[in-house]
Amino acid sequence: MMALIGDWLLPGSLVCVMAAMGLSLTADDFRMVFRNRRALVFGVASMMVVPPLIGLAMALTVAPTPGLAVGFILLATTPGGMLSNLFTDMAKGDLALSMSMTLVLSMIYIVVVPFYAHFAILHFMGVEADVDVPLGAFIWNIFSITVLPAAAGFAIRALRPTLAARIKAPLKLGATLVLFTSFGFILADQLPVLRVNLGALFWITLAINLITLVVVLASVKMMRFNRREGVAIGVEHLMRQEGTAIFIAVSIVGNNEMSLPMIMNTPVALVVVLLFVVAARRLAVESAPKEASLA
Repeated sequence: MMALIGDWLLPGSLVCVMAAMGLSLTADDFRMVFRNRRALVFGVASMMVVPPLIGLAMALTVAPTPGLAVGFILLATTPGGMLSNLFTDMAKGDLALSMSMTLVLSMIYIVVVPFYAHFAILHFMGVEADVDVPLGAFIWNIFSITVLPAAAGFAIRALRPTLAARIKAPLKLGATLVLFTSFGFILADQLPVLRVNLGALFWITLAINLITLVVVLASVKMMRFNRREGVAIGVEHLMRQEGTAIFIAVSIVGNNEMSLPMIMNTPVALVVVLLFVVAARRLAVESAPKEASLA
């Protein structure tokens, strides 16, 4: 069953999710990247520096096993997911900035994540790991599971918009159901590791999210970005593309234990971002009269 998940269900569901993302993109989305460049550059640079450093610190100091240490590196280096756009909108943040960051970070991720993952495995697993993944194969596997299906979806949206609108929702729903079902089987397979390290997994993932959010919001305040920009940047640092990182751990590396930090992060980050959205909406209501008077 785990071979079926690692070889077929997990990569297949990710292909469908990425294709659905491509079906949502238009040429205007790419043009949007060039608007509000200052906040965009800061948000992208922050995502490339802050979470990886925090994840590396956690992996070096408190990760219970080498496999989980690599998992925390994979988690900390994943880009923001499409749900960040939804939660940014709910929190009355800058949706255009959120979509631009997600788009840019996803493209950068394809280039940098093989190096992050490859050297994390070499450092934490060392010669004890039964892992031999050439860097070139690493890059191709991630490229084929992300960029190619997203590009295919984008092409269908451009050439056949009616077809794209019809198939996007059922494709994404079906793929998401298969993806989370795969997560459940991986958890069941790793129950012995999970029982021993459940507390550590929970507290480390929670710490990564909270420390990242505090550092980013403090940086946003220092840079004097407005509230809507700060909300978009904050949400982007919380909602991540865990599925791609799980694919790297399970399907490319073949180590289910490495996927546990990403699976744990899914509910933890969701609770943190929902609390952040509530706080941001309340702040938006309180600041609305002031913003109206200034206008």
